[in-house]
Amino acid sequence: MKHLKKIILSSLALLTCSITLYAYAVNHPTNALSHKACTSWKIVERKMFTLFNTDFSMHSKLDRSKLVVKEGTATEVPVLMYHYITPKADNREPGNKSVVNLETFEQNMKFLYDNGYRTVTLAELEQYVNGEISLPQKSFVITFDDGYQNNYTLAYPVLKKYNFHASLFVIGSRIQPEPVAFDSSKKSDISKPEMEAGSDVFEYNSHTYNLHHKGYMVCGDDLPITLDTNLLDKDIEQIKRAGIDTPYIAYPYGYFSVQMIYKLQQHGYRMGFTVIPGFVRPGDSPMVLPRLTVTNETDLSTLLQTDSIIHSESM
Repeated sequence: MKHLKKIILSSLALLTCSITLYAYAVNHPTNALSHKACTSWKIVERKMFTLFNTDFSMHSKLDRSKLVVKEGTATEVPVLMYHYITPKADNREPGNKSVVNLETFEQNMKFLYDNGYRTVTLAELEQYVNGEISLPQKSFVITFDDGYQNNYTLAYPVLKKYNFHASLFVIGSRIQPEPVAFDSSKKSDISKPEMEAGSDVFEYNSHTYNLHHKGYMVCGDDLPITLDTNLLDKDIEQIKRAGIDTPYIAYPYGYFSVQMIYKLQQHGYRMGFTVIPGFVRPGDSPMVLPRLTVTNETDLSTLLQTDSIIHSESM
């Protein structure tokens, strides 16, 4: 009996010591080993979260194997991602993949129009993902992140010319009360009047109100503060007050977590967009949808031919 008691006490002491060392590594990820320990701890945290929150699932409840796509309709839909549009002459960051020349953007839209592509809204895409509707072949979605003024002054006329629809994922705190004089050589944000004027082409969705920056330290990595779910309640309230009351969000920098998705779903969000490359298909997990980044070097004909090899089944 004494021997068993000694074994139990020794085991408890070892366990306590191991947890203490592990906790230290998690909170002080100063080397590769402790960083690995911290990362594995985060995986355990995610597993525990899903175990204790049985009402949560980030995955679609549809059985993809039973979904039948009607012949002659879209088997997958590309969601194109743009950010900043500027004339080539004013592009001071040619290496920045988020900056696309106006001339390139117009060529992109002309190519899509000439080849019979048609845009769909996010509401239509949601129905498609949920297996509620079919979409015509060559359906696609255009998105812009951040909400720059040039999305209205430069991209809007091009989109209108080709009768295309697009979604702006705006940062609520950056929406200006009135337009500023547009200067294509300077960065500026879209204004409320410009958003109203462009609403025949654009729909407006969330890129958070004021959480589009880094400063949330996880395992020694500087990550977007959106991952701090303690900040989400207030931020969602603020962006709704700013007029962006939507069930659709694009994650800042593409980062997301199960805890973040759970919180968003509690607030009525139904689709979330990442920067993971791939095509959207019926039965996909609606809160982790992929998008295709378009840069000045992108060949759209090649990009739109790429299929399942880049589509992540692990989402």
